[in-house]
Amino acid sequence: MPNPPTKPLTALKRELLASVERLVTAYENLAQELHALENRSTSRIESKMNGLAHCVALLMKSHLTSVTTLAHWLREEQNYATLQAGSETSWKLAKDTERRLNES
Repeated sequence: MPNPPTKPLTALKRELLASVERLVTAYENLAQELHALENRSTSRIESKMNGLAHCVALLMKSHLTSVTTLAHWLREEQNYATLQAGSETSWKLAKDTERRLNES
């Protein structure tokens, strides 16, 4: 079956086709930019979530250290020096958490 002869496009059709091609190109570029933005945002969110999880773990360790230190002190199983060391460890963990939160 032979193909019918093609007619040349009119000026209006050529202009319309060029406009459609520009729109398709612009859409493809926009899609690539949006994909890159999504990847950057996702990475940033994951990084923040990991940082927050680490901070929660530090606070839990700080709290546990404080509670353990106080429990031993109340049972008179520690002297002042070990009580002070436990308190300082707990304080250091809390300050580390504060520093990490301020950095993020």
